Amino acid sequence: MSLLSDFKKGNKTALKQIYLQYHQNVYALALSFTKDAQRAEDFVHDVFVKFWEQRENLSEQHNIESQLIRTAKFYIINQLKKNKLEVATNAETSEEILEETEAENNQNQLYFLNMAIKKLPQQCREIFIMHKLEGLTQKEVANYLNISVKTVENQVAKAISELRKQLLNHRDNNPVTFR
Repeated sequence: MSLLSDFKKGNKTALKQIYLQYHQNVYALALSFTKDAQRAEDFVHDVFVKFWEQRENLSEQHNIESQLIRTAKFYIINQLKKNKLEVATNAETSEEILEETEAENNQNQLYFLNMAIKKLPQQCREIFIMHKLEGLTQKEVANYLNISVKTVENQVAKAISELRKQLLNHRDNNPVTFR
């Protein structure tokens, strides 16, 4: 009986002999694809398992080595394609998570900024909102509220200082990132 016939019938001694005879060839092939010794060794193991599982379908007309190498090539290429797809999918998922996290951080930042603005004294808050959020000039705010431009400047500076303190205090006590 031939080695191939014994192997096809499930003879484990034949498997061991094929492994010992062709292990290095399959390893060299896997290493040429992966450039990673550990991964190549993992592929060798998987290829021999696959070859064993498909032993009944092997052709008696072709030699063992050519069928084993063909099985190895298809297996390794398919695994690398699958891995590449997984990496691409993971990268897309990571990017989506990052975008969601940034959007969540932005919402948190706005929420805490609004809370900090609400804590400002009434006149300071009103001047800050008119100047910084509604876009009025300091002179326009001063004219609208019948106060001096210097008062507007002082109140805006006070508001910014107070908001900075509150937001920095919040950042130190909370994992939300403020830029």
